[in-house]
Amino acid sequence: MSTDVTTLTDSSVDARLRLLKAVADPSRLAILDRLTDCGERCHCDLEEDLDIPANRMSFHLKVLREAGLVTPVREGRRVRYLLTDGAVDALHGALPGRSCTSVVPKVQPMGTLPQLEGLRTAT
Repeated sequence: MSTDVTTLTDSSVDARLRLLKAVADPSRLAILDRLTDCGERCHCDLEEDLDIPANRMSFHLKVLREAGLVTPVREGRRVRYLLTDGAVDALHGALPGRSCTSVVPKVQPMGTLPQLEGLRTAT
């Protein structure tokens, strides 16, 4: 089985790699987790929440911003960050294996599960 090297330089592959590289750092992944859980967060709140110095936080937010995953909103001297629309879907789409749907197991509806006989319940 041979691999076509030209597919490795495809622009869609480059875009996927850029997204995956952006979240491959533990600090950046923690920032995305915090924004997913809490919504908008100020730069200074993210620093405090995640115990990341201001200069490192700025760098990580820049990487996430350049990857199109976060959006800054300036309010005076403060900058709040939020996930861009579709950021989670874009990351999900960048993961390998998304084109092979036969690998994904099908989930049976609850009504079609086999009945288990002879089970006792604790009283």
